[in-house]
Amino acid sequence: MQAELSAGASLKVHAIETLASSAAALRIREQVFDLLAQHLPVSVTVDKLGDARLAESVFSAICVILRSALDDARAASDSLSIAIDATVLSPQQVWLRRCELLGPGPLYLLLGSALTPPASDAELRRQQDKFWLQCWHLRTSRQVRMALAPQVSSPCPLLASELAPGILPPLGLQVPPGTAWAPMQVDLTDFANAAGELDDVALHAALRGCIERGETMHDQADWPTAAMRHDGWLNRRVAISVTGIGDLAARRGLDPGCFLALQNLSKALQDVRSVVNDYSRQLAALIGPPASLQLADTGHGPDWQARWQKALQFAAMRHRNLLAISPWAVFPSANTADSRYSDLLPLLAYADLCAFPEPPCLQDWSVNKFKHFHHRAWAVLERKDERKLFAERI
Repeated sequence: MQAELSAGASLKVHAIETLASSAAALRIREQVFDLLAQHLPVSVTVDKLGDARLAESVFSAICVILRSALDDARAASDSLSIAIDATVLSPQQVWLRRCELLGPGPLYLLLGSALTPPASDAELRRQQDKFWLQCWHLRTSRQVRMALAPQVSSPCPLLASELAPGILPPLGLQVPPGTAWAPMQVDLTDFANAAGELDDVALHAALRGCIERGETMHDQADWPTAAMRHDGWLNRRVAISVTGIGDLAARRGLDPGCFLALQNLSKALQDVRSVVNDYSRQLAALIGPPASLQLADTGHGPDWQARWQKALQFAAMRHRNLLAISPWAVFPSANTADSRYSDLLPLLAYADLCAFPEPPCLQDWSVNKFKHFHHRAWAVLERKDERKLFAERI
């Protein structure tokens, strides 16, 4: 079955600039309050915290502003997510400050190449090991989450990838801040029998249904911020989260460590991707592409516009983004994550964006397993735009 999901809003705060202006501080407080008062979950990416000497005090001051909005809206602390560059403060520092000043709730550490892959320099490697050890100790809270997908890509070759330092709550989708999404979920096991054989007819109908519902959501949405209203008109983003990948592997009796398992599941995800991409192209031909493509041929000469129109006829899509996958979707939905299923992480290459919701229980994972999993996931996502092995024909 496909499920329509509710989502909140993602914001980005330039911390030093906000604290330097009482008007800017009031504006962000009121913006967060307005969203929380509408019972919407909010994620705030705290950026530009200054140098190492100031970062903790600056982060704490931003949390005080956000706490005021939480209190005035009478909202629960877990309705406010925080995202922060993983290199600015230690995981324990930022988690303690978050809990002390805001109360417990989701904390997303935005990872980049400074922490993955392992450094060759001994001092940098020591810092990396300290970081991962702290994250490993915090794993039982399941509120501290590593966000590993620094870019959101598009299946449309005419649209560039975008930086994604924001989190769309409560789904944990890593997105550009202020963007508007029609989120859906499709669990592959809802369309599979006990042996893991998929009912392709029902699955394809559900995937097309997700896109149709996404169209309706965009047509009817009353986005809560001006940035989201503009982005919804510009890009018509859909995020169909595909889940149940690990469960499908288990039903099929696949050994996750065998390359044949990866090939087997790749065929299923290739099919999913082809269905949604083809349907989006059909809708673009019938209704038209999003404004981001329609506006791209303005301000150029007639020769360029003719070439652009030809490219649109060949490759235009109705939606800038379509598929989302969480790294945790490659694990069977058991109480404790079986680390062997980390070998299925290359399947993330099919996603336009990734989700980092509450992870499964990682109690039994060693620090090395924990670190290795995140290194592998980051490596796949960092290269996913290449789509060489897993690319669809366009």
